[in-house]
Amino acid sequence: MRLLAAAVAALALAAPAAACVHPASQSKLEAELVCLQCHTTLDESSSPFANQMKADVARQIALCRSEQQILDSMVAQFGPTVLSTPQTHGFDLLAWILPLGGALLGAAALAAGAWHWSRGRGPHDPPPSGALDPADERLVDEELARF
Repeated sequence: MRLLAAAVAALALAAPAAACVHPASQSKLEAELVCLQCHTTLDESSSPFANQMKADVARQIALCRSEQQILDSMVAQFGPTVLSTPQTHGFDLLAWILPLGGALLGAAALAAGAWHWSRGRGPHDPPPSGALDPADERLVDEELARF
């Protein structure tokens, strides 16, 4: 009788699982969600709160919800700080633009500075030929004569 009950339960659970065309990935979702207690991703955390969140993710996967639906429900429940990466719209877009823009601006400033330094020769710079003016050449000759 127990074997029959187990077989019926397995068949009952297999039908919803088979209905999922693209089941959500538990490991991918755990890498995209942050434990609000210890501020690490769920795949790195073993706190009780993180374990509850992992169980909730597993329950939603069993209900055949997509990854985006699960992420949306977690954001609705805990707020946008539950995501490990900032969203790519609205105010959170600045978290993507500012570092990239700063890196590009810094690279452009370095390139401009290197170009200016390599091209700009002032009037007080020594001549590029390496020749000394007569007064300096006389001083060098005098110092060499001492030795």
